[in-house]
Amino acid sequence: VERTSSGRASVRVVHIVGARAPLHTTATGKLFLAEDGAERIRDYARRTGLPASTPASITTLPALEKELDRVRRHDVGFDLDEVEAGVRCIAAGIRDDSGELIAGLSLSTPSDRFNPDWAPLVRETADEISRALGFSAPRTR
Repeated sequence: VERTSSGRASVRVVHIVGARAPLHTTATGKLFLAEDGAERIRDYARRTGLPASTPASITTLPALEKELDRVRRHDVGFDLDEVEAGVRCIAAGIRDDSGELIAGLSLSTPSDRFNPDWAPLVRETADEISRALGFSAPRTR
């Protein structure tokens, strides 16, 4: 599924498929960065300079490391107005039968309707997709 939306809301978040944003600002990008070791994360930070897309964007290595630790602990990434002001996102990883992170399932919403309590539902749905792809390793949360 590329995208879906509720027909009830007068305001919708529409992402352009194929649009680019820095990994450290997107919920799905943070999932992939969290898979990397400390040296690769430092290399990413040096190479990119951690550019800001909005005032809420992470722009320092210590802040990024702290955020990625949170992603690892909770198996979910957040974008809290970091790519675009007024838009928030929750993402959880999808893994293949080898356990490799191959995709992310994300939910985006206007910031004023964002509910972090949706995170477990996004994570559970991503886990269900992963199991359908043959992933069976137990996850610790």
